[in-house]
Amino acid sequence: MKTWSSFYRDRHDSSSCLLESLQPFYDRLVIKDTNGLGEIFLNQWCNRKFNQISVDFGNMVRATLLVTPIDMEKIKQWIISECKKKNRSKPTHLSPSNLTCAFVWVCYMKAQARVDYKIFSREDVSYFGFNAGAITRLDYPVPSSYFGNCIGFARCMARTSELLGEDGIIVAANQIGNKVKELDKSILEGAEKWISDYEVFFGSELHVTIAGSPKLDLYQTDFGWGTPKKIEEISIDKMRGISFSESRFLKGGIEIGLALPEAKMDAFISIFTQHLKFLQ
Repeated sequence: MKTWSSFYRDRHDSSSCLLESLQPFYDRLVIKDTNGLGEIFLNQWCNRKFNQISVDFGNMVRATLLVTPIDMEKIKQWIISECKKKNRSKPTHLSPSNLTCAFVWVCYMKAQARVDYKIFSREDVSYFGFNAGAITRLDYPVPSSYFGNCIGFARCMARTSELLGEDGIIVAANQIGNKVKELDKSILEGAEKWISDYEVFFGSELHVTIAGSPKLDLYQTDFGWGTPKKIEEISIDKMRGISFSESRFLKGGIEIGLALPEAKMDAFISIFTQHLKFLQ
């Protein structure tokens, strides 16, 4: 995206040249597929049986919420304080993005429960899915400008009863942190199950997927007519996903994009706001 915008923005400037960091690296052979994952993915994708998702777009509304660096620090300190009180080990990888993921996961589940509690039972599980960069996690060098998807898929799991409990954010942070730790150790561990792991997110309101990333700096992308005023991730409408992007106004902030039925959106915004106040 940055290469494309750079070309287009400077197309009339004969003196401009593409920065070396933006020159795409096209050689797919740099990725070593020693486990035959390419064939496994292709076969599983062609034979997938994703459930059809029924979405009432007439009742769907969108919202963008902001999690500030101050909010992230509040969530972090609350987790650390509660773990100390209960003599529990604090979750690993309490990064701003992971803290935001944990908080949003719990708010989403509580919003679902407030509006439609009959979809839950105490033994139900909720999955949380997100993509993770693989370029820096492989055990061999790959150019940072590699032109292709070099990402891994991660899926966390927690019981809905735990996420809805008083320690829900700690539970979510633990699951996400442990998964990130696994990815850091071996990004391709269990990769042969990524397609089947992904299938569970279709057709269920108990699961959450994250689209986008605050690391992409999309609000700094300029095609020659200025930087974006507002970014929307359209895929979340049908996926029941949540989009992440960097804040356009606040350095270090994360914009949360949602598309939900109106009643659940009202519940989510209410819970999101109340929880942030509670953590003060």
